[in-house]
Amino acid sequence: MGIPQLQLAVDVLTIDEAMATVEKVHDSVDIIEVGTPLVIECGLRAVEGLKEKYPEKQVLADLKIMDAGHIEASSGFGRGADIVTVLGLADEATVRGAVDAAGDRGKVMADLIQVPDPALRAKELVSMGVHMLCLHTAYDRRDEGVDPLLELLAVRPEVDVPLGIAGGLKLENAADVVRGGADI
Repeated sequence: MGIPQLQLAVDVLTIDEAMATVEKVHDSVDIIEVGTPLVIECGLRAVEGLKEKYPEKQVLADLKIMDAGHIEASSGFGRGADIVTVLGLADEATVRGAVDAAGDRGKVMADLIQVPDPALRAKELVSMGVHMLCLHTAYDRRDEGVDPLLELLAVRPEVDVPLGIAGGLKLENAADVVRGGADI
């Protein structure tokens, strides 16, 4: 898919903290993720503010949509998100609703966190129109020694869409993740 992109998860609790964080590294990132903690605390104003300040960057709203796919994705795109996330475990109607809301306004990334069979579900999600996928090791499982490379090696041959990886990444395994086919 080309040169991997770097996504910055802005998992802070205030818009001021988000702006200060992004200001330090915006030249080095491709995608600014408005993390779920920031969305919960500040709503979609955080998406608006970051997109306004950095219009040249892709802004991802990590909404983790599980229901009301069209409604919630429309809100994210309407506030400036280029990408919104839907949970890979969501019902097909929810996923298709989010994809429909994307239209020509943006892209839907399915987050495969806690999906029992990521390779199978990845194929299903792509067939529903999902534009991007993210293999995501849960924050609460970060100390369990989970190796995100194993899921990547299982999923990459099954799909031909941009594939991100989050959680469990360290300097020691970053190069292997890129070699394994991660796009983000």
